[in-house]
Parts: sequence; structure tokens; C-alpha cells
Amino acid sequence: MERLLFIFSILLFSTITYSQVGIGTTTPSAASMLEVSSTSDGVSFGGFMPPRVPDAATRDQIPVTSSDDGLVVYIKDSGCLQIWNGISWENIHCNNSSALASDLFISEYVEGTLDNKVIEIANFTGSSVSLESYRLYISRNGGTTQSTIAFNSGFILENESVYVIKHTNASSSIIANQTANNLDFNGNDAVVLIYSSGEHIDILGEVGSTVNYGENVTLRKKPTIGPSLTYQPTDYLVLGLDDFSGIGSHTY
Repeated sequence: MERLLFIFSILLFSTITYSQVGIGTTTPSAASMLEVSSTSDGVSFGGFMPPRVPDAATRDQIPVTSSDDGLVVYIKDSGCLQIWNGISWENIHCNNSSALASDLFISEYVEGTLDNKVIEIANFTGSSVSLESYRLYISRNGGTTQSTIAFNSGFILENESVYVIKHTNASSSIIANQTANNLDFNGNDAVVLIYSSGEHIDILGEVGSTVNYGENVTLRKKPTIGPSLTYQPTDYLVLGLDDFSGIGSHTY
């Protein structure tokens, strides 16, 4: 008798384990593993509340790995619902009032082999922007030499689009809007997006410093992070040598 009860219990547990689960409903869809109903009585209704974190810095404390793709979280200070794609966080939806960047910013930096040097500029300001008043400034070796690069004259960077500039001798596989011989930074050279007046907008590294912050790497700015007047390493995903996979688009 005890053996029969034990076998029955195992079969019952297996049936429960592999059946559909419903919250607020006793008849979950056969196509779902879990169905959550907005009401259980047809009178009172509620919504689904995803996990919430106060800001991107707190989100980055979540120990995600490449196998955690599909994880969803809501960031309160930016108003963004995000999903982990296995490499980075992507916006599913953002409140328009909090989702816009204050200005253009450097969205990707490639310091690769030989002349594989690439800078990507992104526009998520909500409006089209002329690049006439913008420049790229490079401060080499603690500021002992420097270059200022103007972008293609008359170029209008549409909202949610990027502008790519690469070294003239960089890999032909990199699709760019512009090439420049003096885009020749190394890992200890500051790269700054500036106005034509010289005012700084966004920066990688530190002008006047020779700290090696970005040698043989690709740095991709994380979603929801816009321009900053000080370089914050935690604002960037660090990718491998000659990783051009994200050049040409950006997720803000």
C-alpha cells in the first residue's frame, strides 16, 4: 500500500510539474508555461510589474552572462524598460521625456591592430543635427601633440543615427562616412567630441594624461548613457581587439 501511494505521489508530482501554470486563472493557455491574468473575478484588474532598479549603475550589479538573454528590468531614473541580449542591455521602451540625450556623444571607439582606428558619433537628441559646429579632438601622449578633425561639410545626422569616421588605412570591411589620416590615436590618447568653439561635449580618456585606458579594445557606450565631460570606464562595454560588429548602429 505504501509503495502504491509513493508511485501515485510521483505520478501526481510529474503531472503538476509539466502542466501549465496560471496566476489569476484556472484555465491557462495550453501554449504557455505560465499565464498571468489581469483579473480573477472580472471586476478588479491589475497589471504586470517587472523587476525595478533605481538606475543603470544598480542594473549593472546584476550578474548577467551571455546565457541570460531575455532578462527584463525597468530602470526608474531613465524610465526605460530594458532587455539583456546576451551582450548588452537594449531599450524595449523609454518614456520620451527621459530618453533623449542632451547632445551628440561618442558611442563607439575602436583601437585595433595597425590603422584600425574608428570613432562612432551618435545622435539621440530627438532632432536632426548638423555636424558643422562639431569637431573631433585628439590629445596625444599627454597633450604633447594634438589634432582637430572637422566632419564632412553640410552633413546632417538624423535622430537615432550614427556617423562613423575611420583611419584612411583602416580595414575596408568597416563602412564609414569619413576617413582621416590623423585619426591615429593609441590607448593613452584622449579622444574628445567638441564644438568648433573648443567646448568639450564627450570624452574618452583624460586630456593631459598618459593613462592607458583603451589599448587594443573596442569600447561601446552602454544604453541610456549619453555625453559626459569626464571619462567613466563603467559607462562602456569592453569588447575584443578589432571588434567592428557594432559599428554603424547604436542602442541608446
